[in-house]
Amino acid sequence: MPTPDTTLKTSVRMPKALHAELERAAEAAGLTVNGEMVYRLQHDPRREAASALLAEIERRDAAIVDALRKQNAALWSVIERTDSVLADVLSAMVQVKAGTEAATLKREVEFARELIKATSAHR
Repeated sequence: MPTPDTTLKTSVRMPKALHAELERAAEAAGLTVNGEMVYRLQHDPRREAASALLAEIERRDAAIVDALRKQNAALWSVIERTDSVLADVLSAMVQVKAGTEAATLKREVEFARELIKATSAHR
């Protein structure tokens, strides 16, 4: 309990509706009206609301980052599988003769694998 030299007695004029609200809040919290008033003066609701909003933003950011990591991992899994399939295609095309349509397709497959390799370097 505060000592007389650490507290100051004062009177406050306020609307009756506000006083009634303070009484209800004090009763619900197990405080006196004075205790409720002191609590409200000591706790800035804007700061508490801002802290709650910041916590929610941080929670959502973490969820988004986690979802993006999972999507990224799934995408790289598909890219790695694609590269493996393209390597098998190139192995099957070893006998392709230059100047044919198959040779053009082989160059495109090789280029796709080079793109995958270059992209993987920035993973």
